[in-house]
Amino acid sequence: MNRWTRTLVIGMGLSLLPLAVTFAQDSPPPEETPEVTPEATPEVRDPTQPPNERVSNTEELLLNARYDLDTLVTALNIAYPFGWSGSADSQDPQLPIYIRLDLELLAGTLLGAENRPVGWFGVVPSSAYYIARDIRHDLELLADAVLPGQPRPSGWLGGAPILRCDRATQALVSFLERNGVFTLSVNPAATDYCAQAANAASVFVELNYLESLAGVVMTDTGFIGMASINSDFAVGFYDRSAAQRAGVIPNGTPIQPLGRSTAQYSNMMLAQGENFVVFVDYQFTSVSAEDFRALPNADEITAELYCDAEWCEQ
Repeated sequence: MNRWTRTLVIGMGLSLLPLAVTFAQDSPPPEETPEVTPEATPEVRDPTQPPNERVSNTEELLLNARYDLDTLVTALNIAYPFGWSGSADSQDPQLPIYIRLDLELLAGTLLGAENRPVGWFGVVPSSAYYIARDIRHDLELLADAVLPGQPRPSGWLGGAPILRCDRATQALVSFLERNGVFTLSVNPAATDYCAQAANAASVFVELNYLESLAGVVMTDTGFIGMASINSDFAVGFYDRSAAQRAGVIPNGTPIQPLGRSTAQYSNMMLAQGENFVVFVDYQFTSVSAEDFRALPNADEITAELYCDAEWCEQ
């Protein structure tokens, strides 16, 4: 056994122990473990079927990776690395370990013990599905590295194109799609598929979430959004002591609470609206007492007080 192979086998065996525990916890134990026969072994996905739909079945994801690992070895016309398990027993809770170990052995044989493609996920203990997902991701990276510019070998089952992307992109797209607010529509054949996927999901969040948060104030108790004047007697002032009058703010005027006076017994709230930033008694607005108390100290707000609205007293 080569020195690097021995080191890799021992190291991988130790590092994958948490992975075995995770997969065993996620997988319900079989009532009985029958002898595995060709008839009893679940079939991998039919290669004639489109491989680009999202794979949610962990067992299918693992078995397809096993099949493609063997396909890659055959296509490269090389011998299986020493220590290769070749396991495809879906009833064995250690199947992810065997497949990951075989993947690392093959990568070490082809690229060198310490060399891995940029973006390689490696061994990260997680749920069974994400462990299988990581295997598929790294297998695709390895295929790219050893077959640069070439199509996948005949019979390659592959996986959903999103599985090739980095964790951040996958997590964001998955979160949005699972909540039913977003559907990724990027050409799976695009050479920059992952970049397009990341951009599409990011722009969606910016326009639909971050942009909508631009008009809110964050407090210790949460966000305080737009409010309104709900009285015919709401007077705006240039100071919290109500000495410099700006004018009567019309009932129904939208305002954004910014801060509050922290002086004892003061109800004065710093508010921003169209063409004005003034103080107003919060009791003449739709802001609750609880939200008023949660507002930041107006002394810490850098907004300049002014009044250029039609109702302002010049």
